[in-house]
Amino acid sequence: MKKIVLLIALISLSYFSFAQTKKLKEGVAEFNITYPSLTPEMKQMEGVLPKDMTIQFKNDQSRVEMSTPMGTTVVIGNNIKKDVTVLMDLMGQKIAFNQSQEELSKKEAELKKGGKIPEYTVIDSKETKVIAGYKCKKSVVQYTNDGKKEEMVCYYTEDLPKISSGTDNLALNEIKGFLMEYNISQNGIQMRVVAKSIKSKKVEDSVFLIPNDYKVMTQEEISDIMNGVGKNNNGK
Repeated sequence: MKKIVLLIALISLSYFSFAQTKKLKEGVAEFNITYPSLTPEMKQMEGVLPKDMTIQFKNDQSRVEMSTPMGTTVVIGNNIKKDVTVLMDLMGQKIAFNQSQEELSKKEAELKKGGKIPEYTVIDSKETKVIAGYKCKKSVVQYTNDGKKEEMVCYYTEDLPKISSGTDNLALNEIKGFLMEYNISQNGIQMRVVAKSIKSKKVEDSVFLIPNDYKVMTQEEISDIMNGVGKNNNGK
């Protein structure tokens, strides 16, 4: 169960802040999430893995939302402040925590120092294809993970706001536009994320705020709760 919670956070953090906007400054993007190669352990829990993702964006703000039978996870980003807010409604517990630009940079430095961020190379391609009505360009991110060479195939459009990745996916920061399709692997779970629709729509400012019924906590307190969820799932 803890792996699934971390997985949701991983996918969400692939979209948390905006760079310079392009043609469409405000709207909603819908994505499908599939799992082409689940491990036997995770195959048994496929029913609780997220299948859809929604991104609401407006100027320099974004809100990424995913739901599972366990609950809903939201990641809110602000490109001016360069911070991130995470909202989690998990099994009746509504909790939130913030990460400032300084905290995110510190975490990135710690991950690099600990060797948890692999070296990577981004290779741009001339290959293109149309996804959800947008012409998309291809980039391939190559890296080495535990001595094994891996790659992420990404398609992006420059006709939508560029959304940069979080600290768990630093290589995706190098992609030059709005990610429309990509594959990624974490903890033995391979995911494929593909945009299915992009709509111009008015987005209320309130969706970028922490609701009053959410309790703001520290990351340490959140970790304690996640550890408890994992223990309960294992029957301990």
